[in-house]
Amino acid sequence: MQPIADRSGLTGKGSVVQRLRLWSGLVLMAYVTWHYLNHALGHVSLEAMEAMLDAQEIITGNLIGIAVLYGALATHVVLALGKLINMRTWRRPAWEWTQIALGLAIPWFLFSHLTYTRGAESLLGIDMDYERELGLLWPGAWVQQSALLLIVWIHGCIGIHFWLRLRPWYLSLAPYLAGLAVFVPSLGLTGWIVAARRQYEMLSAQAGGGAPPIDETTAQILYYLPRVEDAGQNVAIAAALGVVAVMALRWFQMRYRAKARITYGDGTIVNSAPGRTLLEVSRANGIAHMSVCGGRARCSTCRTLIVAGNDNLTTPTEAEAHLLGKLSAGSDVRLACQARVRGDVSLRLLIQPQASVNAPRNADPLGWGVEREIAVLFLDIRGFSKISEKSLPYDVVFILNSLFGEVGSEIEKANGYIDKFMGDGLMALFGLNSTPQEASRDAIRAAIAAQRATTSASRMLTQHLNEPLRVGIGVHTGMAVIGRIGRTADQTQPSRLTAIGDSVNIAARLESATKELACSIVLSGRTLELAGLPSDTAAGEHSTITVHNISQPVDVLAVRDIERLEEQMNLTHPQAAQALRSRSGFRELAGGFATLGKKTGQR
Repeated sequence: MQPIADRSGLTGKGSVVQRLRLWSGLVLMAYVTWHYLNHALGHVSLEAMEAMLDAQEIITGNLIGIAVLYGALATHVVLALGKLINMRTWRRPAWEWTQIALGLAIPWFLFSHLTYTRGAESLLGIDMDYERELGLLWPGAWVQQSALLLIVWIHGCIGIHFWLRLRPWYLSLAPYLAGLAVFVPSLGLTGWIVAARRQYEMLSAQAGGGAPPIDETTAQILYYLPRVEDAGQNVAIAAALGVVAVMALRWFQMRYRAKARITYGDGTIVNSAPGRTLLEVSRANGIAHMSVCGGRARCSTCRTLIVAGNDNLTTPTEAEAHLLGKLSAGSDVRLACQARVRGDVSLRLLIQPQASVNAPRNADPLGWGVEREIAVLFLDIRGFSKISEKSLPYDVVFILNSLFGEVGSEIEKANGYIDKFMGDGLMALFGLNSTPQEASRDAIRAAIAAQRATTSASRMLTQHLNEPLRVGIGVHTGMAVIGRIGRTADQTQPSRLTAIGDSVNIAARLESATKELACSIVLSGRTLELAGLPSDTAAGEHSTITVHNISQPVDVLAVRDIERLEEQMNLTHPQAAQALRSRSGFRELAGGFATLGKKTGQR
């Protein structure tokens, strides 16, 4: 069996235009961050703000710095507007519309700020230091200035998050970066306000308690520059309305053009005007289509198998060819965010979206084969050969049905799907309709419940057994191919779902490792990580095992203390534990184990 690699996180570099938009945005974000930290020094003193401003001017005040900064600004604005104009569907994720709305609002606010800083210096020859700028902003314009700071920061943070979240290291650093994303603007916003109020109160006290007097330079600024500000803001409004108008015209044009027929693997058929990407076609018709990077050719999650009509798609772009080359994909695999429709196409999605995304009503999204990170549980009855040798055929079947009835019920209550029964064992899947994190937690709870269900079944089967039943359980979370293989006996109904890949082999190996590790449950390190359990958990013994055809050893936990494991699961996820304890209608097992119901608060 060939390994099923986790390729959903492979990243590409995007097109030249996308890279220019990204790097120009990063230049602007670096400047903004420095500027906010400068504002934050308002908590210290006005002199400290002026000192850092002088240091900043060494870099941004010369010809090279000005060219880089304003070149990045112009590049980012022009490319962003071009992207909006070329949008062919208005159905986009909420985060993308949020970023677009904030981006369109920035020029209106920014023109005001630039007018009274760079405009005052260029048009009136006035040196705009912090003291004069704060005097202009407080108290009349503090709301508008604060709004600009927040809008720019949120817009930039959204872009950086959806760029970096493709990186494997980002998840571990995300909490710290989120803290910085809140800490920096908070200090910057409050810093300049504190400094402005302090200055205002000082000047007010010098004026005898009234409003500070307006000097001749400030009066000159307030006389000439408001008209410049109004003109610039009107231009910003006109540009935004123009972009929206072009988008609307393009939408009407595409709505009434000749249509191409797009057929999906689940039988769904939609019509679309030529020129849209396959991802835009899916979005426009409410079809769930994975796209982690938002359609920027940086991830591979939108990749699609073209069953027919490959010639009716545009040729791969440089960015698409680069990323598909990293995947060693065939010519019939395309990135949906890059392949534009020119005629009829038949396709299948290769990465199944998360369950939170609505799928078509008639879809069997898992049936024709998708890759997904799931949790796989293997269970085997220890020493059952001896039991079957000493029992009548009827007793053997009765014992298996009794045990698997108890265990299977617990697996299904924990949102598991029983793939198959294999003599005296079974294989179950978790995560067909949930996230890998939820799947890992469900699988661990199911393993705990299965052990206690085995104890309960042994007590009920005392007269049929010479010794209590014992089971070994292995759980691993990883990428697997999920689909329906073969047909049922009557050849009319589809077969049950099954999983294929290295993750299945690893889970089976973990189950067999319960014998050599002398324990009842073995969990992989990946399952522990996704379940949120501490790596140094005292519920068992940590070790590594080798798996046939897997080059790297697998980190595992041989569970010694089931009660401690369950306690840590509940402490790590108290809301889920409380929800499970509050469920009614499930039969309690021996030992007072609270059964696992379907989680209502986590989906």
